[in-house]
Parts: sequence; structure tokens; C-alpha cells
Amino acid sequence: MTNSNRRTFLKATGVGLLGGLAGCTRGGDGSDGSGSDGSSDGSGGSDGGTSTAGSDGELAVPLSEYEDADIDWRQFEGSSINIGAVQHPWVSAIKPAVPVFEELTGIDVVWNVLPEQQFRTKRQTDVSTGAGQFDVFYMDQVVNQFREEGWIQPLDPFFDDDSLFDEDWYEPDDLFEASRWQAHGGGYSDTWTGMPITVEVQTQFYRKDLYEKHGLEVAETLEQFRQNAKTIHENESDVVGTVGRGDKGYGMNIYILNTFLRQNGAELWDSFPDDSGLDSDGVIDAAEWYVSLLQDYGPEGASTQTWSDVLSTMQEGRAGHIVSDANLFWPGLTGSDSSVADKVGIAKVPSPADGQFSPNAFNWQISTSKNAQNSEQAFLFMVWASSQPTNTWMHVEGDAAFSVRQSVWENDEFRSRVGENFAQVTLESLQEAAPDPFDRKYPEWGQRYSEELQRAIAGQKSAEEAMTQAASIAEDIYSN
Repeated sequence: MTNSNRRTFLKATGVGLLGGLAGCTRGGDGSDGSGSDGSSDGSGGSDGGTSTAGSDGELAVPLSEYEDADIDWRQFEGSSINIGAVQHPWVSAIKPAVPVFEELTGIDVVWNVLPEQQFRTKRQTDVSTGAGQFDVFYMDQVVNQFREEGWIQPLDPFFDDDSLFDEDWYEPDDLFEASRWQAHGGGYSDTWTGMPITVEVQTQFYRKDLYEKHGLEVAETLEQFRQNAKTIHENESDVVGTVGRGDKGYGMNIYILNTFLRQNGAELWDSFPDDSGLDSDGVIDAAEWYVSLLQDYGPEGASTQTWSDVLSTMQEGRAGHIVSDANLFWPGLTGSDSSVADKVGIAKVPSPADGQFSPNAFNWQISTSKNAQNSEQAFLFMVWASSQPTNTWMHVEGDAAFSVRQSVWENDEFRSRVGENFAQVTLESLQEAAPDPFDRKYPEWGQRYSEELQRAIAGQKSAEEAMTQAASIAEDIYSN
């Protein structure tokens, strides 16, 4: 789906719905079990248990921040909700504020935080059997599979309930357009499938010291990016020109490649679901560029590199530049774990000279199931968790850096904390982001697509052969 189509969709449906309501990658099966959203971060959570107030008994956010909303916060006082989540920085960031929600609503929050693959298994069992254990749960690339199976509940009726939602107070237009679009099934749904809670957008990271040493300009085009990699690769010892995800998994190598194919004017589907776009000239050109870049100027074993391998390679000062997720890499590259913390710069993703700027992005969202026992309470939690007061507190007072709200990226205190350049590059990238539209079988054919790309990076076949085979696989999956 093109940017133009995405915007048309939002104008025709999303905004209309928003008018009524006032209106990443992640996953895959990387060999290390982690993915593009950095879920390897421990949330400190475990199965079960309620949140607690801070040791001093003071609430993180004053209740007055929420009391102006025309919402009946206490209509479900005395009840509780179960939240199913993966171990993820969002959980760590919001937990200290959850006592605010409990005090505001009288609803107790019970966390069920699990490792990613374990959570996915438990989530599917919960919704497919109709158990309804989770009132709120993390949702990712399987959203359209879950929606078409009737496992998740559209949120639109809750948005239309005046006791549950106040459009003027919530300001849904403050959510990035790309985040709202992905919450509508990436264009495959006219209804809200959940509320976005985090977003990761791709940017370019580079070694400022090496660029200065070799007189390099930060790349605006793919050819400049390749030339910079070549210069560093050929003139530095123990430093490769670039590094990138080569491992299979829909949150791995194709999460990066999908940006470049869109910038070449290509799409995952030329005509869904009959004609895959993976064998189009734009995709083949993008794949050839990415494959040769890693083969010529990447590290040994580039086809098995995961996002964490890429991060550690940059942290250890062994690569000149990368394209990856800004919101996850920036803290790691500039923090205490990095040996080059003061030498890393950030810029927008380079584009083809005649292409368009279309960085990939991934949103985690929270949804509720058709059989949830407390869906209305769950919706109140979603509204509270993604509201401006809660979101601003998580990013200004906490260490979060993945806000789906534009106002946070424009907040002076937040920009001062994370750095003006990081904030501005991320803001402008999010405003133009083009997330992947995950159709209902994307996890299945996306996995096979990523395996074909991995074979090309490993030199087992050409990029054209790999993409032609990937297109055939995607079409066959829908024809059977």
C-alpha cells in the first residue's frame, strides 16, 4: 500500500472514524529469540501480581491531569483487569504510573508479563479457545489474522460511548498518522483493532569520527551510503563499512529491506492477494542493493546477523554506519554500554536518488479480545495509558523514547533529555513513516520471504532469483 493510498484510507475511513471518536519490526523468529522492538529488555514483570504505589505513596501523575476529561472513570470501581504483555520497555516505563490508574478508577491491574514466544503461544490459546483470560493484550503483526478470525474486538463502539471516551480531552489527532493507520490493521480494517502504545522508526546511525577522518558527508542517497561504506571498509582495520540485519524473520532482514523497496516505488503486493510485488523491478533493485552492500562491506556471516548483533557491532566500534530502529538503538549507542557513545550521529534513512523518503516503522498496540471478561474496563485502561498526561510523564520523567504522540516529540523537556537532533530526526521520520501493512498471512509468507533474502545474502542464489521465488511463495499461500 503506497503512502498515497495510506493517506487516502485515513481520509476516507480513519479520519472519519476519528471524527466520530474525535479524532515494528518486530517479531519474526530471529535466531536469538529477540526482535526489532528490543523486547529482550526485562520488564521486571512476571506472571501475576498487581502493581503497587511508589515507596513514598505519592502518585506519579496528579489525578487532576485526568479529572478534566468528560469520562466516568469510576463506573467500574471494585473490578480488575488482566493484562497480557511481553517483556518490553513499555511495561517497565508504565508500571510506576499504574497506581494512578488504580486510584483514578478503582480498578485493579493484574500483570501477566512473559517472554515473547511464550506470550504469543499463551495469547493465541486464550483467544482461539474463547477463554478470555486477558482483558488487554499486546498485539503485533498477527493483528489481521486475529481480526479475520473474530478473536479481537473492534474498539469503535467504546469510542462512541460518551461515558468511556472524551475526544476533546484525548486528542487522537496527536497520535501519528502512521500509528493510527497501523491500528486500523494497516489499511485492512475500517475499525480500530487496538490502541498504539509504542513506535519504532528507522533512521541512519553513523560514526562521526570516521566520517570526519575520511571527509565523508552524511548520505542522503543509497549510492552515497554505499560509497561511505566502501571508503571506511577499505581504509580502516577491524572496522567494516556497514552492518545490517541479514537473519531471517519478518522482524529481521525484510524489516530493513521493506523501506528500500517502498523508496523504489514498489509494494509488497501489486494486487492483493493475487499478484505479489516481490518480483517487481523495484523490489529486485532494492534487494540487489542491500545484498551487495552487506556482501561487499559487511561483516563475515552477514546473513546470520540479528538486530542485537548489529547493535553490539556498532556499540563496539566495529562498523561505520547502519540503518536501524532509532527508538531502540539510540539509547544503546549513546549509553554506558557503548564504547563509541560520544561518536555516534543520527540522520534520516537514505533514499534512492529518484525515490521517495519512506522509512519503515513498527507499532506495538494493545487490544482486547471478543471473549474478554472486562472489555470496557480494558478500554478505560487503553485510553488512560495512551493519553497525553500518561504518555508525557513516561517520556519526560521516565526513560521511554518511543512515543506515538507528536506532542511528546515536540516537548522541550523531552527533547532536552534525549537530544535535539535525535528528537528532530525521529519526529520528521515518524511524520513520513510508511509501516508495513500486515495482511492476515504476512507472518507465514513474510517468514518465507525473509528466508529467501537470507539465502541471497549468504550467496546461495541471486537477489533476483530469491525475490522471484518469494513472490511465487506468497501467491501460492493465498491460492491454497
